[in-house]
Amino acid sequence: MTRGSLLFALALFVVSIVLFVSTLAYPFKAKLFPLIALIAALLLLTVEIIQELLRYKKGVKRKEKGERLDPKHIVIWVWIAATAVILWVFGFMGTVILLPFLYLRFQRESWFLSISLSLGCGIFFYVLFSVFLKMPLYPGMILPRFLG
Repeated sequence: MTRGSLLFALALFVVSIVLFVSTLAYPFKAKLFPLIALIAALLLLTVEIIQELLRYKKGVKRKEKGERLDPKHIVIWVWIAATAVILWVFGFMGTVILLPFLYLRFQRESWFLSISLSLGCGIFFYVLFSVFLKMPLYPGMILPRFLG
């Protein structure tokens, strides 16, 4: 067991608990999906924490890979941070359209493929969540300012 993996699992558990408690204030339709996802995350994190503690008691150590920072890890963390910022600013539908477009363009895919897949994702998620499930989606910081 590494102390880092246990601390990471505990930190994720605490963040998930905070999100779970804050989600309880939402209306029923808005909180249904986040609660399902958070309950699953909390169950899996509980299992992970128990496994790490049992490994610690037995003295079993995990085989560690090299700890050097790989450039592709930095790119992954930048995309995760960008996703959070885009979600906060542009909302769910803006993120569903903008994020695949940006990712595909950074991967040097064609304009046609980037635009068509992004619009396809947007249409799919709009129809799924707004039309069929009638679930209110997070509008972001920009959309409410323009639409009132």
